[in-house]
Amino acid sequence: MRLRVSDTDVIITDRLNFVEIDGRTIHFHFTDNKHDAIFNNEMEALASFNNINHCLNTTDARFESQEKQAEEDERKEKGFEMFWNLYDKRVDKGRARTSFMNLTLEDMLEAVKGVKAYVDSTPDKQYRKMPSTWIRNRGWESEVKFDAKKTNRYVKPKYHTDER
Repeated sequence: MRLRVSDTDVIITDRLNFVEIDGRTIHFHFTDNKHDAIFNNEMEALASFNNINHCLNTTDARFESQEKQAEEDERKEKGFEMFWNLYDKRVDKGRARTSFMNLTLEDMLEAVKGVKAYVDSTPDKQYRKMPSTWIRNRGWESEVKFDAKKTNRYVKPKYHTDER
């Protein structure tokens, strides 16, 4: 893709490795060479640099928050503990945690929602899949079949007759 960065400079982004700014100069580092675009002032260079980052969908590592990552990790840990308690087959927790942590937060939410139906459909623990296998195979996306005899717990009431 070609990207116009100033009045005189057009760059090809396919070979671009990284971009850095130094005062009123933007340095473009390609696989085989380096190109500098010099602007009239620092404000103009910074505006162009921000536009380039926006067009290339890059993030600035200086502004990445460590707190945001820590908060996400904490949410994932809580999600895993919820899943582990609901699954109720305490086998190979390490692998299950690793598989669960590789999921996105949205997939974790779906997994926690789907685990209840899976556990209800397999009341005998020995026939349940290993937790890590269920996570890796995305078991919450599979159809769960219930035994109709076990789910219907209706008992016909006994009526007393009036003997007058």
